[in-house]
Amino acid sequence: MKAVLATLPPRLSRFRAVGELRLLDRYRILGLAGSLALATGGVAAGALPRHDPFTQFRVVQWLRAGEPIALVIGYTGLALLVVAWLFLGRRIGTPDGPNRRSLVITLAVWSAPLALAPPMFSRDVYSYGAVGWMVHVGASPYFWGPGALPDNPYLADVPGIWSHTPTPYGPAFLQLARWVVDLSGDQTVPTVLGMRLIALIGVVLLVRYVPRLAAQCGVPADRALWLAVLNPLVLFHFVSGAHNDALLMGLVVAGLVLVLDRRVLPGVLLLSMALLVKAPAALALVFVVPFWAQRLTGRWRLARAAAGVGAVSAAVVALVSWATGLGYGWVSALNTPGTVRNWLSGTTLAGEAVGALAHLFGVGDTATMDTAIAVFRGAGGVAALVIVLLLLAHMDRRGFIASLGLGFVAAVALSPVVQPWYLLWGFILIAAGTSNLRTRTAVVTASAALAVVVMPKGGTVDVSAIIQAVLCAAVVVAAAVLFELLPGRAGPGDQWSDRPAPEPVPRAVREL
Repeated sequence: MKAVLATLPPRLSRFRAVGELRLLDRYRILGLAGSLALATGGVAAGALPRHDPFTQFRVVQWLRAGEPIALVIGYTGLALLVVAWLFLGRRIGTPDGPNRRSLVITLAVWSAPLALAPPMFSRDVYSYGAVGWMVHVGASPYFWGPGALPDNPYLADVPGIWSHTPTPYGPAFLQLARWVVDLSGDQTVPTVLGMRLIALIGVVLLVRYVPRLAAQCGVPADRALWLAVLNPLVLFHFVSGAHNDALLMGLVVAGLVLVLDRRVLPGVLLLSMALLVKAPAALALVFVVPFWAQRLTGRWRLARAAAGVGAVSAAVVALVSWATGLGYGWVSALNTPGTVRNWLSGTTLAGEAVGALAHLFGVGDTATMDTAIAVFRGAGGVAALVIVLLLLAHMDRRGFIASLGLGFVAAVALSPVVQPWYLLWGFILIAAGTSNLRTRTAVVTASAALAVVVMPKGGTVDVSAIIQAVLCAAVVVAAAVLFELLPGRAGPGDQWSDRPAPEPVPRAVREL
């Protein structure tokens, strides 16, 4: 039947579309069920504000009275969404698989409940509101933390560790945060929705430019969209968590498309704006230099390319810093994230392990652990620098975009702090930049694993509640997997193979 549908002439294409819907709708519905369950659970088990105006509703009161149940519902939905994404990926690249339009519709369907639900997986969105309020009242977030203003209406929702630390975000993002606060005042819900709208603009940029970036790199658009934009990490942390990394990556991908289109100066301008959202975009500017130099003629090509990129970037930074009145304090605040110790950072974890062993054998104290962490973090920084330099030196081997993506992954994985959404800096570029089987499989595996390691609350959760949520989610997911693998179900596609896209129907067949 599928073979017959695939050979239908264009005038009967809607029947082919109906056939596709029958094959793919179950994945879209499964993902929507997961998204709805996650959003429902997030009403009680998400990263909720201290003063929530929705507590007056009876359904909300019922959910919050049984927070462990809400966590089970939310985490089960999370797991279902990951499974639906993996099932859908098995159809990518097959004759009856989803096309680009179908994937964009699926993204919209899965994102809608999360875009209207409370924030989940992190409380950073409240920090955005807090620093936006500081700019709103004329205080610099580059010299004081939100706690410097006791009347800051968002202070109660900011994690304690960030209450007294300067912000590392660039002046372009702080100006956007200020505008959101200008419009919403001291109201938390409108501010959260405004910050989420900014993140969604970043996601829209990814939808628009990831296929173009993939086309430049010889990667099919459907594979790139599925891995880069429908990725559960994007849904959980860009859409739901409203992280400014969404805008960062939207600008980076758009800028790289312009660079590959040989419109280097506009591309560098967009990359510089991304830098003014968050500093890691600087790595993209570094990789642009040798790429541009290879396309110049004459002597001193590398120096000329570096001078051009540096001049445009410096001009953009200076102009935005002057226009916003925020200056360059964000540069000195770039070490702020390093004050956190999180278990996803291998360098921090290794330092803590060595410090704990030293204390166990009576040869160390707290200062010893701090020293061990500093040593391992320093070694990780050196290792990341070496890897980036090697990628730059051998960029022709893997390609410009794939090399940059791997550079981002190395920089994040060896950094003092690792968050799941940080790794999207590299994952998105790898998805669009390479068809290499092993690399894409590693990104798929890492994305699925990282998607389930953070609870919807984004903070401390009772261990027994976590165990209950994980067990219930495992049962539901196992049932979904068994249903998918029952005899007679559609066979799996080979998403992770390097097989080329199916050939178009021959003209002789179309004219029958």
